Amino acid sequence: MCGNNMSVPLLADAVTVSGAERETAAVIFLHGLGDTGHSWADALSSIRLPYVKYICPHAPRIPVTLNMKMVMPSWFDLMGLTPDAPEDEAGIKKAAENIKAIIEHEMKNGIPPNRIILGGFSQ
Repeated sequence: MCGNNMSVPLLADAVTVSGAERETAAVIFLHGLGDTGHSWADALSSIRLPYVKYICPHAPRIPVTLNMKMVMPSWFDLMGLTPDAPEDEAGIKKAAENIKAIIEHEMKNGIPPNRIILGGFSQ
């Protein structure tokens, strides 16, 4: 596969579970608040498919308002859990842009868009 992972911030440190054959599909799986891609890469490696690459990026470590501003892996800040709680629109947009960059990177490296799945847990 070609392309430079360093040009895509979330890919530089992402955990990747490679397929045993030439990869023709990718699953990008996002972890939940306070977690990392490592635990999900371990889980996904048990269902490894020969033509699928699993990409488990790590969220940046940021202060999370909901958790007394503790610094932890989080895709964006959480201010509250109620439907009327304010949302970190800028953080959500930044996370979406970073994830879109992973998708575009995979497409540039030959994975068709209809063979890229985005999934996740929590947050």
